[in-house]
Amino acid sequence: MSLYPKLALALAVTSLTGCFGGSSSSSDTPPEKPAIPTEADSRYHVLPYIQNPSSTEMTVTWFSDSSAAGSVTIEGIGEFTSKPELAEALSYGSSEIEYIHGENNFSDIHSEVAEGEAPAPSYKHSVRINKLTPNTAYEYSVKQPGADTFTSTLTTAPMTGSRQAVRFIAMSDMETEPESTQKTVRWTSNALAIGGEKLGTDPDTYKRQYAVDQTSGYKANLKYASERSPNFWVIAGDLVEKGGRQLDWDEFWRHGAGEWGTLASTTPIFPTLGNHENYWHPEAPGYNSQASMLSYDKWNTYWDLPSNYATDERYEKRYYRADYGPVTLITLDSSNGNDADPSQDTNLMIDGTESRVPDFNPGSEQWNWAVRELADAQAQGQIIFVQFHHTAFGTGVHSMPSGSAGIANGEDNQSGVPMRVYKEIFERYGVTAVISGHDELLEYVRINGVHYWDVGFAGDGLRGPGYPPTTTYVPFDLLPTEAQETHWSAHGDVPEMWNGKQLIDGGKHYGFLEVDVRPSGDYGYEVIMTPRYVFPVTDENGTPTGDFEHRQYNKVVRILVDR
Repeated sequence: MSLYPKLALALAVTSLTGCFGGSSSSSDTPPEKPAIPTEADSRYHVLPYIQNPSSTEMTVTWFSDSSAAGSVTIEGIGEFTSKPELAEALSYGSSEIEYIHGENNFSDIHSEVAEGEAPAPSYKHSVRINKLTPNTAYEYSVKQPGADTFTSTLTTAPMTGSRQAVRFIAMSDMETEPESTQKTVRWTSNALAIGGEKLGTDPDTYKRQYAVDQTSGYKANLKYASERSPNFWVIAGDLVEKGGRQLDWDEFWRHGAGEWGTLASTTPIFPTLGNHENYWHPEAPGYNSQASMLSYDKWNTYWDLPSNYATDERYEKRYYRADYGPVTLITLDSSNGNDADPSQDTNLMIDGTESRVPDFNPGSEQWNWAVRELADAQAQGQIIFVQFHHTAFGTGVHSMPSGSAGIANGEDNQSGVPMRVYKEIFERYGVTAVISGHDELLEYVRINGVHYWDVGFAGDGLRGPGYPPTTTYVPFDLLPTEAQETHWSAHGDVPEMWNGKQLIDGGKHYGFLEVDVRPSGDYGYEVIMTPRYVFPVTDENGTPTGDFEHRQYNKVVRILVDR
């Protein structure tokens, strides 16, 4: 039997929901539940993927359409049996069923499902493997009755503090959805060619579209990322277009552990929530408590992440610390701040109390946790990286001041500017770099020794500064002086080079940030940060050939960190 006939990513509903209280987040009038497949015709809905690495342990997770237990065999260690649970939160609303069977399902997601039916329910299998050796690669095999054996490799983390070389990749804002197939994005260029500013935008490109669709671009991006053999994968938010829409999560796993790619099967993901992971409910589209609850229930079902021991169990997996050899990654949740003060809030449409989304401001539980973990990581001599979604020092639409006056009037109701409150403690505790997204562009600044990246160019928008033509204002003037002096962006600093209708080089493209941490001298480390991208090859008429070249941008940042 094949591993998956077409890998129907049928992820349906999570028994974990009840464990975390709150709304059950049920979907809108779902169709009658399909029969549960027998073991003989069982298949994977999500292929096995690895999570939450330590020096001696790793989690292997997969989803199937059968309640039959599966097993994981680790070379030289033994066999571990799963305890499948019905994944109740991974449900479909009626609008999603209509999409599957509609004429616009260009990506053929769940095309094997019978007319009018929902995909089969999903069962979660999660096995924590222990007694492993630090910094060691193992072959693992997953057996699920009725499906072919899946085989891949996993590698444990080095001991915390050990002087080992580490490579990771960072990206954000892939915002997966099945609609990404045959859907291109607006692709503007800077204004230098017409005598304007590099952070300006050429009006002739306001309606210009990128050469390839989002699905093709993200596929190519992950193929390049996989070839770089990272130890782990950082995703700084907006993994999916709608956090409460199951089809969008299905699309995410088609790329990461499915028919289109298996990077997550070899490379553990450390994700953070973006605004889109708090968005949409089939009965209440938009931002509201129902959307936040359902989105979190799906999030909680998929991820095994280090505990933060929060007082509210729904704060778990929103912020956490991960140690990987000499590297410490601090993940924060920038989804919501102080609802009473727009200048301290990153989303004016989320009620943090009703939605049970933590505040990030000074004095909050999350803030106090961050201070403790940063201080401890510094005391241990770790190389510290921080990720959260809302970029704090950018020039895009979400870098305008927080407020409800509207983008045309210079205010944004989902601004990242309130996250600047962390600037001083990042400097105090020796953070090397901060990784964010949200503005959906590639951008860099340095402030008092801390390096800030917006890596929101994974597979959705390829935006530039500001938000033309709604407004031509670019919030560059709001950046601190040193940030202005060190600012770099793909939009402004990599001009397009054309040969007639054929793009030869330059411009904004889908990609990721590669981070290498290498021992240097007796005690120090060299950190090298390289933005890489996939370049769509076109013919002389500007028509894509389907091929991509693997390239890197001209901004390689090298840092020596003394310890």
